[in-house]
Amino acid sequence: CPGGWCAPGQEVMSETVVEWKPRPRNRIFIKLSGGRFFTIPEAEGESLEPGAVLSEEDINRLSRVDQYLRGKDKALRLLSIRARSRYEVDNALSGMEIAPEIRSGILEELRELGLIDDVRFARDFVDSRIEIKHLGPHRLKFELKKFGVSGSIIEQAIEEAFHEGRQEELAWKIVRKKIGSRNVDEREVRRVSDLLRRRGLDYEIINRVAYELLRQQGRDESFE
Repeated sequence: CPGGWCAPGQEVMSETVVEWKPRPRNRIFIKLSGGRFFTIPEAEGESLEPGAVLSEEDINRLSRVDQYLRGKDKALRLLSIRARSRYEVDNALSGMEIAPEIRSGILEELRELGLIDDVRFARDFVDSRIEIKHLGPHRLKFELKKFGVSGSIIEQAIEEAFHEGRQEELAWKIVRKKIGSRNVDEREVRRVSDLLRRRGLDYEIINRVAYELLRQQGRDESFE
C-alpha cells in the first residue's frame, strides 16, 4: 500500500523470506515466497532470516538496493576493461532492467569518482586513433558519435588534436606508408585519394596531397 496506507478492503501485499545464503563481498542472497530474489549487503539482511515477513514497501526497498549493487558492479567491470563513455555505461545498465533513476545515480557517482568523463574519453580516443589508425577529423567525429559523446565535446577534442599542419602531416604519413617514395601514376593517385577520404581527412588536404603527387609524376625524386 502506498505510504503504508491501505484503502478499505485493499489487500496488503507481503511475502516471506524462504531462502537466505551468504555471498562473497559481504553480501546476502535472499529469495522470497513469491519467487523474487535479491542480493543485498549483509547490513541490510541481518534481520531477514527465513520466515521473516516483508511488506511491499520492504520488498521495493530491497529491489532498489539490489538494482544499485548489480548496476554498479556491471559498470565497474566494464570500466576495468577499458574507458567508456557515459552513454555506453548507461546503455549497458538499461539492458539489466535497472530503473532510470537508479542508473542516473550510479552514473553520477561514477562521474564524481572520475571513472566516467566524456571529455577525457573523447580526448584519449582521438589521440589514440590518430596515432594507431591514422584517422582524420571526419572519421573521428563519426566514430565518437557512435559512443554517444556530445557534439560540443567531440568538436573540442578534434580542435585540440589537430593543431595547424597536423592533418597534412598525417596525410603524408599515410601516403608514405602506402606507396613509399616511388613516383606514381594517376590511377594510383586516385587510390591514395580514396584512402585519405576513407580515413576522414579534409578534402582540401586530400586535393593538396594529390596535386603534389601528380606534380612529381615522372620526376626522379622522393617525398622526403
